[in-house]
Amino acid sequence: MESIQTIIGANLETIRKKRGLSLDKVAELTGVSKGMLHQIERGDSQPTVTTLWKMATGLQVSFSSLLKAPDSAVSFVSIADVSPIIEDNGLCRAYLQFPFDPMTKLEMFRIELDPGASYSSTPHNEGVYEYITVSAGEFCLKIKDELFRMSEGDGIRFAGNVPHQYSNEGEKQAVIQVVMYYAEP
Repeated sequence: MESIQTIIGANLETIRKKRGLSLDKVAELTGVSKGMLHQIERGDSQPTVTTLWKMATGLQVSFSSLLKAPDSAVSFVSIADVSPIIEDNGLCRAYLQFPFDPMTKLEMFRIELDPGASYSSTPHNEGVYEYITVSAGEFCLKIKDELFRMSEGDGIRFAGNVPHQYSNEGEKQAVIQVVMYYAEP
């Protein structure tokens, strides 16, 4: 199985070349430095969730289009086989379970937040909706200036084109399932 940084690098390079973009132009579109983009394409650097979102938003592609490996007829995902994307010094881990599917316009993640974890997401493109279900623990979601405190089994849907922040203010790990829906722009 290829490493996550190798897959991300290959996907970024494929998207860039299909569009005829230089690294300079991708840097301009995404706000990620040319040097970092070059390291990512070579598979020398694993970007953070924040960097991946900057690239996805700037290139106007789904988040998971940067993470997905080649397709197969049946997709079984063992969490043990998925390399996490790390944020907040390792306190927040995002696992891509199902990459973007152009037929359904969905992608799915498992996110684990240790106590004290916090992740601020930059606004996504217009037409992106997040569906979140809390699988374990307690989870706080701040959307703009409104705070939602959620417990196991709770769910929420919101337009992702606004600033939002995930956090775990509890004493136990929080696990959430995130489904991203990409409506037509």
